[in-house]
Amino acid sequence: MLELPPWIELLLVALASAAFVSLLKLFGKLALRKHKSETASRIFGKALRPGQLMAATGAIQAWISMFFSDTEWSAGISKVMLIGTLASGAWLATNLLTLARESLERHFGSFDTENIDGRRRRTQINVMHRLLVALAWTLVVGVFMWNMPNAQAIGASLLAGAGLAGIIAALAAQTMLSNLFAGISLAFGDALRLEDVVVVEGEWGWIEEITLSYVVVRIWDERRLVLPTSYFKDNPYVNWTRHNPALLGTVYMDVDWRLPVDEARRELRRVVSDNPLWDGRRASIIVEHTIGPYMQIRLLISAANPDDQWELRCEVREAMIKWIVANHPHCVPRMRVNTYQSSLSPEGLDSTPELHMGDTLTQKEMMSRLPQQDRQLNS
Repeated sequence: MLELPPWIELLLVALASAAFVSLLKLFGKLALRKHKSETASRIFGKALRPGQLMAATGAIQAWISMFFSDTEWSAGISKVMLIGTLASGAWLATNLLTLARESLERHFGSFDTENIDGRRRRTQINVMHRLLVALAWTLVVGVFMWNMPNAQAIGASLLAGAGLAGIIAALAAQTMLSNLFAGISLAFGDALRLEDVVVVEGEWGWIEEITLSYVVVRIWDERRLVLPTSYFKDNPYVNWTRHNPALLGTVYMDVDWRLPVDEARRELRRVVSDNPLWDGRRASIIVEHTIGPYMQIRLLISAANPDDQWELRCEVREAMIKWIVANHPHCVPRMRVNTYQSSLSPEGLDSTPELHMGDTLTQKEMMSRLPQQDRQLNS
């Protein structure tokens, strides 16, 4: 019988094991060709590479234990193969978990604002996927440390040297665990979901990503705000799509007191009726404040979701400004300047000079507007 060097034997065992896995994939695809199962095809594709590595390292480890257990180099090679087997197993588990997550996400539909149940399920699926992947790799590291005497000695020495380093590690672990449990609480407590519209730290945007340690908020101008998950447990925030994405929006306008409010209400109703962003629930105007020479009116309009509400507010504001300028130019906000007079009369009140916002007067022009006695005092 032909005697081969040990390293060649091990190489042949590894190649044979990897080829065996490839043949299994080929036979499986041929067997399922009649059914045309896309899911099965994706499973075979995700499992091939880690399966080949796992079969090769596992076969080498078994071959060494059967035929080379008494050699000097067998222990070191076995440890290396153990690492490869564990890592490939975690790799395989990660790929299969990712495939399961993608399949479940397709099942629960898109991230539509109105699909609250689907967004909740997808949030939970994403967090569980991250948790299980982290658990798989943690188990790999734990098993590796358990089977390595040197690693056990290092761990024992670290535990022995507690002191300040131990306190710092405990504090770090406390923060990490706090974020971990906060992430799980966010996913399964239904307080926050993917694509929820929130206002955080004075910024509004969409929840783009929820992990076990941080949350990414996609701000309306495409910036990203990254916050620890514990932030949402310890601080208040606004969730515009908690139960119903429909919102009321307000537009504030400063106008002259002479604006016909009833006519403005009719114009607002006409503007929103022609706009597809309006959901038909609310469209009203009230006079909310009188601020100096102006009155402040509040336009209240409704939309089906925050995006539509924002755009509708901007379009309504623009349309109402155009209407006021075109039909009631005297109601454009202006600055009134009342000059001092020793004896006021109705004629004097009616002739009060007006300055439009943005107008400027020279000192000579200002003096010419004062009564005669005031000009003498200032000269």
